[in-house]
Amino acid sequence: MSIERFEIAQRRSEMVVHDNTVYIGGQVAEDTQGDIEAQTFEILVNLERLLLSARSDLKRVLSVRILLAHRDDYEGLNRAWDSFFPEGHAPTRACTLAELVNPDWRVEMIVIAAR
Repeated sequence: MSIERFEIAQRRSEMVVHDNTVYIGGQVAEDTQGDIEAQTFEILVNLERLLLSARSDLKRVLSVRILLAHRDDYEGLNRAWDSFFPEGHAPTRACTLAELVNPDWRVEMIVIAAR
């Protein structure tokens, strides 16, 4: 079975596809000035772009691991999240508190999807 790598850098690929499963590494917002809703929305838009480039889409997301920097951001995260995924296609999800490498990042997401 083949392995496809997307947006390869020295240390990581943004996304890897193996056996019709899409693995997307930790995604964070580039614009760190935004609040949790803005950062979450930016990440979700980028996830959709990556999925489409791998011939997948939001309806095929299986699981998302969410690393949240601040407990108080949970409601804002959910507001952005709830407006994004098509109704009836919510993936499994785990949300944990984490100390992110950049203190301006409010959230990071790791995704597994079908192709």
